Amino acid sequence: MRYYKIEATVLSDVEIPRKKSDVFDEFADNMQSLSQTFYIKSDKKDYVFAISTGNNNVIYFGAIINERGNIKSVLDNYMKLCNFKTEYNSIEEQVFDRLRDNLRIAEYSNFIRDDEDLTEKFGITPLLNQHGFNSLKYGENIIELKSREEIVDEAKKHLYSDSFLPEIDRIYAGKMIKAPIGHPVHYFLRTRLNETREGLSRSLISALYDNGRIFNKRYTYVDFYENDSFNDSALEALYRSCGGGAIIIRYHSDDESNDRFARNNRNSIERICETAKTFCQSVLTVFWTNLDSVKTRDSFLANLTSVPIVEITEDMANAERAEIYLSERAKDNKIDADDKLFNNIKDGKSFHITELNRWFDEWYTEKLHTVVYAQYKDVKTVKSEIVKAAPKGNAAVELHEMIGLDNAKEVIENAVSFFKMQKLYAEKGIKADRPSMHMVFTGNPGTAKTTVARLFAQIMKDNGLLTKGDLYEVGRADIVGQFVGQTAPLVKKHFNMAKGSVLFIDEAYSLVDDRNGLYGDEAINTIVQEMENNRSDLVVIFAGYPDKMEEFLNKNPGLRSRIAFHVNFDDYSTDELIDIADLMIKKTGFKFTGEAHKKLGEVFDAARKKQDFGNGRYVRNLIELSSLKQASRLAKSDIDHLTDDEMRTITVADIAAPLLSRDDGKMAAIGF
Repeated sequence: MRYYKIEATVLSDVEIPRKKSDVFDEFADNMQSLSQTFYIKSDKKDYVFAISTGNNNVIYFGAIINERGNIKSVLDNYMKLCNFKTEYNSIEEQVFDRLRDNLRIAEYSNFIRDDEDLTEKFGITPLLNQHGFNSLKYGENIIELKSREEIVDEAKKHLYSDSFLPEIDRIYAGKMIKAPIGHPVHYFLRTRLNETREGLSRSLISALYDNGRIFNKRYTYVDFYENDSFNDSALEALYRSCGGGAIIIRYHSDDESNDRFARNNRNSIERICETAKTFCQSVLTVFWTNLDSVKTRDSFLANLTSVPIVEITEDMANAERAEIYLSERAKDNKIDADDKLFNNIKDGKSFHITELNRWFDEWYTEKLHTVVYAQYKDVKTVKSEIVKAAPKGNAAVELHEMIGLDNAKEVIENAVSFFKMQKLYAEKGIKADRPSMHMVFTGNPGTAKTTVARLFAQIMKDNGLLTKGDLYEVGRADIVGQFVGQTAPLVKKHFNMAKGSVLFIDEAYSLVDDRNGLYGDEAINTIVQEMENNRSDLVVIFAGYPDKMEEFLNKNPGLRSRIAFHVNFDDYSTDELIDIADLMIKKTGFKFTGEAHKKLGEVFDAARKKQDFGNGRYVRNLIELSSLKQASRLAKSDIDHLTDDEMRTITVADIAAPLLSRDDGKMAAIGF
């Protein structure tokens, strides 16, 4: 549906009252009655109402028009019912916030009886009450129309033309539709930059409107974040409000949620998709996520199997396109490009827009203080302090706040500082051998090796040392083939996928452990070669038990020589395990009693002496078992009279320790 504000001058021989008076009240009552009559005559599809009056016989009207209605025809029919001969000074399509304001003004002037009563007729009352709609973060815009030529130029300029322009051709190839008949496809946009997705969305919606595929100039966007809760009826009301138009579902996810959050996200995605499918013929939906949020994208598509989806992604630029892109950015900033701007561009490679933007920003900053404002070229900048500074970014903060891991934190901070220094050498033109950035993580299970690797990857990205900063986890099954000749291509495939990121090889010794044949050797030889070939924008982390990893490296000196840092993950102390348990239970909204807290120390003291103790995993298992035991205890009590505090409290009777080894053949939990 569409919302309008209209300014009209009444030319009939009738004087429109300007101020509150008995005459005004009588006029308002009559207009209210006429609006209701018109609504019924339109088969309850359209509603026109007076908002206020102005000088010179001007009346301001509001209108709610269904997706098939023609605003001019609707207004003419309404004015005929009112016996007004009018001249329309302006007809402006508006967003819902402006409609809400107009309804409140109209209610104050008695042109409508009740704003909620009116919106209820169209099923959009949940949008009217902010307190009932605060779980959805949404906004609305009016389409800025662009020509086809402008759309094509922007797509090429911002590197999303490869998958976008064929769809633009399809949109403009179709016949102009005069009335909505449904949507042949919906859209999924995936880019790394929000700005790219926003520009792409605006161009797409403009093209669809220009060709009669949508009829509302107003479009809506909704932001969903991980673990958000929202009201289904509110989302349905928002979709109902968008009939004849478009809605953009902007889903923000980093694909790295823990299991509980991941389940919540899957549930949210399923509910969003169900609503989109319900309204798929009346509302066009554009979904978008970050390009790297592959799991999120797959989850959406799995829930949209019955809906035709056109997927649009950003382009990878070859050397020629990369140089054109950088040259255009320099031109836009009114500064001449030079050879230094293209230093990182190499033939045969492809480049993401994010890394091109980063290179341009660094070049432009230097150009400003050495050429444009040459008076600053001899002034020492604070860049030299970067090497001394602690690693920046949210991931660095998260690592710092993790419990324990003092040795790992220190080594990683030193490593990041070292890599910064090497980068600074290169930028200053100081010749130095480019060091490898590869690492070994050693430690027992549950000591957070994978978590730290993921944070390290993001820290490297945040500090400009890696372009993507993702974590790719592989094991023997992923990179060792079943037959001779299969392994090398598998290894190269995973190295290509991990460019700009961290490749995490867990239990690396399993590649050759008890298998001294050709397959393991082929894997190691290819890994060594790829580590050397990708040393500037990829980090390999080998992880595993300390003793086995040492033996593995001793057998493979080619690997050892390419390892820059060794990070040892110590077992957690009892106090650290208690802190971890407190943190985990707090995230679930539960708590321990004092006695339960004391029992944790006893359980952890005993467990740490066992050979197969699992550190953080053991804590997680203990909490899961304790939660199950608590649920069993509460189920036997008077459930109707349980308080929230009782339901969220783990008592000493609930503490259940997972078995670390067989005890008389029993595998059940031990209750304490």
